[in-house]
Amino acid sequence: MTNPAATFTHGSLTHHVRVMAFTSALSLLAIFLTDILTLTYVALLHDEALIAAVGIAKTLAFFNSSLVAGITVAAGTMISRRVGQGSSASLPALATHMLLLAALVSATVSAIQWYYLDYFASLIGVDAPASALAGQFIAMTLVASVLMALTQACAQALRAHGYSVRALAVVLGSAACLAVVDPILIFGFDLKLLGAGISCLVASLLGCLLGLHQVRAQLGLSARVRIRLLRLYGGRIARIALPFTLANLATPFALTYTMAQLALFGVSVMAGMAVMDRVLQITYCLYFALPSALVPILAQNLGAHRSARTRAALHSASRLVIGYGLLAWVVLAIAAPWLSHVFALSGPGQALIDDLCRFGPALWIMIGLDFIAISVFISRGQVWWVTFYAWLRASVGTLPFVALGAAHFAASGVMLGMWLGNALVALASVATAVWINRRGAYWAHEP
Repeated sequence: MTNPAATFTHGSLTHHVRVMAFTSALSLLAIFLTDILTLTYVALLHDEALIAAVGIAKTLAFFNSSLVAGITVAAGTMISRRVGQGSSASLPALATHMLLLAALVSATVSAIQWYYLDYFASLIGVDAPASALAGQFIAMTLVASVLMALTQACAQALRAHGYSVRALAVVLGSAACLAVVDPILIFGFDLKLLGAGISCLVASLLGCLLGLHQVRAQLGLSARVRIRLLRLYGGRIARIALPFTLANLATPFALTYTMAQLALFGVSVMAGMAVMDRVLQITYCLYFALPSALVPILAQNLGAHRSARTRAALHSASRLVIGYGLLAWVVLAIAAPWLSHVFALSGPGQALIDDLCRFGPALWIMIGLDFIAISVFISRGQVWWVTFYAWLRASVGTLPFVALGAAHFAASGVMLGMWLGNALVALASVATAVWINRRGAYWAHEP
C-alpha cells in the first residue's frame, strides 16, 4: 500500500476538490436517474396501485438511507483522519466494524418498516400494500435497502481514502445494472412489479459485492469481528452520526409545511413544483455531494496537521460553488420556457417554473456555500452545529418566510420565501464555520 498520508496532503488541492466533488455528484445523479427510470417503467404498466407501491418503497428507502448516512459520514471522517496521520494499521478493523454497524442499523430500520408497513401506508393514504404483489415488491426493496446501505458505506470508505473514482465505479455499477435489468424483467419476462423488485435486489447485491471487493483490496477487512471494537467504534461514530441524523429530520419538517402552503394555489402549481423538484435534484447534485466529497479532504489534511492546505481546499470549494452556481443560473433561466412546454404546464405552473428559474439560482449559491460549512463542522468534530442550523433553517428560516411569501407573492413567493430564509441561515452557518476554522477547533480526543 502506498503512503496513505499522501492521498490529499500532497498534489493539487483544486484538482482533488474538483475530482471528489464531481465524482460524488455523479454518484448521486446516477441514483436519482435510476429511481426515475424505475418509476417510469412501472408507470407504463398503467396501474396506479403499482405506482403507489413504488412511491411507498422509495419513501421508506429514503428514510433508511438518511439514517445510515450519519454512520457512513462519521466513519468516513474517522478513516480520513487516520489516513492523514499515516495510521493505516487500524483501517481494516475500522472499515469492517463500520460496515457491520451500517448493515445492523439498516436491517433494524427495514425490519421495523416492514412490521409497520400497513401503518405507513395509511399515513400516505393508499392501499397498495394490501395486494400481495405490492407487498412482495416492498419487501424486496427493504432487503435491497440494506444492501444499498452497505454499497454507500463502501463508497464513502473509498472516498475517505482518496479513491473517489473507485467509489464512483461501485455506485455506477449498481445503477447501470438496475437500468439494464429493470426493463428486461418488467417487460421482457412480463414480471411487471415483481420484476422491478428483483431488479432492485440484483442491482443492490452487485453494488454491495463490488464495494466490498474494492474496500478489501484498498483498505483491507478484518477476518474477525470483535464486540469490544464494535462498541468502541459505535460510540465514536455515534458522536457524529446522532447529530447528523437529527439534522436530516429537519428537512421533511420544513417541506411538509411548505408543500401544504403551496397546495393552496392549485393542481397546476403542484405539478410545476413536482417538475422543479426533479430539476433541482439534477441541477444541484454537486452541492448535495459536497460534504461526502470535501470532508475526506479536510479530515486527512487536519489529521496531517496541514492547516494551510485545509484553508486552500475550502477556498477551492467556495470558488467551485460560486462558479457552478452562476453557470446553473444561466442554464435554468434559458431552460425555463422549454421545461414548461415539455411537461405541458398550464399558466400557474408555468409562472412558478419561470420565477424559480429566474430568481432562485441566486439564492441557491448561498445555500451551496452552506454545504461547505457543514463539511467544516463535520471534519472539525463540531457536528452539533449541523443539527442547530438544520433546525434553525427548518423553523425560523422557513415558516415566516413561506407565510410572508405566500401572502404577498402567491405560489412563487412560497418557494422563493423558503429559499431566501434558507439562504440567510446559510450565511450565518458559513460565518460560524469560518470562526471555528480560524479558532482551529478540533477533536480533543482520538475518534
